[in-house]
Amino acid sequence: MKTLTTFILILLHVANADTGGDPFCNAEDQAVLLKIQDHFGGQDGRLSGWDPSLNCCTDWNFVGCDLDYDSHPGRVTSITVSRNWGLSGPLPIELGHLPFLNTLSFAAQPNITGPIPQSFGNLKYLQVLDLDSNQITGPIPVVLGRLKSLLQVNLSDNRLFGVIPNFSDKLTSFDVSSNSLCGAIPTVLNKFGLNAFKNNKCLCGAPLPTCKFN
Repeated sequence: MKTLTTFILILLHVANADTGGDPFCNAEDQAVLLKIQDHFGGQDGRLSGWDPSLNCCTDWNFVGCDLDYDSHPGRVTSITVSRNWGLSGPLPIELGHLPFLNTLSFAAQPNITGPIPQSFGNLKYLQVLDLDSNQITGPIPVVLGRLKSLLQVNLSDNRLFGVIPNFSDKLTSFDVSSNSLCGAIPTVLNKFGLNAFKNNKCLCGAPLPTCKFN
């Protein structure tokens, strides 16, 4: 059945290309999205609009795709869930299995808990990560700092602890305020000012007061 479904999706994709329509959702990406839907309650959950019989690129809420036939047609490039949509539980590791994702926003879902998945380190095209105003715990994964395409990071108003890892100097926006982070702020992040780091447990170093280690 899985093979047949994949074959049908490929035929639809080719048909759309021939008629100049929007690319059809990549079969592998759709399979990942359906696992994410299952994680959040399946067809009866808050992502019930993700109907596998429809094109995820054009007919599913919160999902965006590359619609350019000259690049990566039909690959999922963004998931932007509306604030206060009511998702609950940990972030699914499958989010890190969408290789062309460049924008990921699960902001203001007060019942999102657990750590940031290590699988996010696979998202080499990720430019925007917005997870503010949740109940995310644990440290900020070092793998996030290794994402060279990352430009905007908002992890504010969560329950993160530990130190802030190094990030790329390409960042244009960064906010980890209102967590329980400690330790020295990496030099590359000094440019973001006091508000990006306020209301943490024991962060130090510019733009906050100097660290005083024994």
